[in-house]
Amino acid sequence: MSVRIVFVLFAGPEMPCKLQHAFLFARDVAQKGGNAKIVFEGNSPKWLTELANPQHKMAKLFDLVKQEGLIAGVCQACATMHNALEVARAHGLPLLSDAFGHVSLVPFMEQGYSIVTL
Repeated sequence: MSVRIVFVLFAGPEMPCKLQHAFLFARDVAQKGGNAKIVFEGNSPKWLTELANPQHKMAKLFDLVKQEGLIAGVCQACATMHNALEVARAHGLPLLSDAFGHVSLVPFMEQGYSIVTL
């Protein structure tokens, strides 16, 4: 499968279904032979603090997508704004800031990725 998709997650804890589906969609693409990545942007870095709690109902799924290498990174500006910068670092997630402090989508597009926002 030659599909390349980056899921840009903007929704924070106010919309848990978007986090869950970003994880599930990315895993589905990867398991079918495609290349999928997830980027935390906007309000979504707020999730990182919640997912640090191993009792959170999506913590195991989060650990799984990290282990599978599906997380491309976290917007540095948004993580800073939502007090999640240190948590992102503790999770070992790349901080992306090459578009005025935010994530640039250009490198993904240059690599042939389709962009899907959630």
